[in-house]
Amino acid sequence: MMTRRHRLAQLGFRIALAALAGSVALGAAPPPDQGPGGLATPDYRIQTDETHWNFNSGDFTMPHHVHFVRPGTDAVGDKASGNSKRGTATLTGDVVVHDSGNATEAGDPTYRGNGPATLTCDQLDIDSKAKLYTATGHVHFAQGTRTGTADKAILNRGTGKLHLEGDVKLTDNGSTMSAGTVDYDLNTKDAEVHGSPAVMTQPVSPPPAPATPPAKTPKRKPVKAAAPGPTRKP
Repeated sequence: MMTRRHRLAQLGFRIALAALAGSVALGAAPPPDQGPGGLATPDYRIQTDETHWNFNSGDFTMPHHVHFVRPGTDAVGDKASGNSKRGTATLTGDVVVHDSGNATEAGDPTYRGNGPATLTCDQLDIDSKAKLYTATGHVHFAQGTRTGTADKAILNRGTGKLHLEGDVKLTDNGSTMSAGTVDYDLNTKDAEVHGSPAVMTQPVSPPPAPATPPAKTPKRKPVKAAAPGPTRKP
């Protein structure tokens, strides 16, 4: 078991946070209007060609391809289900969440200025009232030069905890970290890394090239003065 504050861990967790946080408001408000083939709220739109929604219970299902759109964020999946009154939603099948970096959470200093991020997974479960977001199955997130993979990622915005589990791998500019599970506290910046073993690597900087010695100036041989000739007497 390894517990430490680590630059790579912090960078990697910012990838996961930025990508997962892009999905934060997908189930944030009960849909007041049912548009053609989808749902619309002041916060987001769900576009699809077929929707089943119970006005009394709030349960809804979308059996075909869905496209969630909100300011700064869009997400797609093969189908969706949830409950508008409980603020829950589940996207299933080839889920892709893209955060442009300008979503409503951009004011959050935790991931402000991190730039566009993309999350892909098999299933994304959103509980907006509990502020709990779970990505399951072939989880992959990317942001610039940073990438990460895991079997499962859980973000609890209420407690500020991020949990990654199952063959976790994080990379950033040649630095890597692999582990079985990783727990990160977004408030304290503490990370707990567990693995058998957990492995962290940093790229080795090449040694500086030896300084080129200055060119030697060839020494000049001294010129001997000519011997004076014999003196003639008058």
